[in-house]
Amino acid sequence: MVYRKKNFILGQLENIEFVVILTRYQDKWVFCWHKKRKSYENPGGHVEKGETAMQAAKRELYEETGITDCEIIPLWDYEQPWDDGIHKNNGRFYLAIVGSLGELPDNEMEKIELFDSVPENFTYDREDAIIDLQMALNILNAWEKH
Repeated sequence: MVYRKKNFILGQLENIEFVVILTRYQDKWVFCWHKKRKSYENPGGHVEKGETAMQAAKRELYEETGITDCEIIPLWDYEQPWDDGIHKNNGRFYLAIVGSLGELPDNEMEKIELFDSVPENFTYDREDAIIDLQMALNILNAWEKH
């Protein structure tokens, strides 16, 4: 059985353990190529002890893309069930609007690339990721209209 993530209103969940940063640069989505997994991912990762979710989002974005010139907007929270169907992790999605790309630090990511949508070779559930990008675009479009 596949346990799908469940989205929640921003701030509704406590104990945010993970962050995912949907990253937009020049009307394209930024994805990272993971060296070991040999697939594309959104920037993101664990919230470290003593760190806020926003601090983790800024750190992970830099570590995995080299990007520092951006505005980061919190979008929504999510709950990701484990494969055992009992345990779960809480996370938060962010949208980064990037002004300029930076130099990629030496870490688990080999490169970043720009796409119109979720690349075919995506580490996680591609169908969920496509929905996430559309939700983020809807929020961004609504924001820009005001």
